[in-house]
Amino acid sequence: MTPSVLVVAKTGDRWGVSAGRELLALADSEAEAQHLAESAAEILRKSGGRARVMVAGEPRSFKSDDD
Repeated sequence: MTPSVLVVAKTGDRWGVSAGRELLALADSEAEAQHLAESAAEILRKSGGRARVMVAGEPRSFKSDDD
């Protein structure tokens, strides 16, 4: 079985949990989204799969505010 990577990332004004390009769930806070992802990863592991949770960093721009 291919390992699953569940990604927690800011999605608009909420936090999302996604696998690949598919959004699986939304939460109001990063902590809630991370809890959802950890629970899903544990379920996948118990069913014989491999899964890990990754928290995506915030996108940053290196463009100067003066530009």
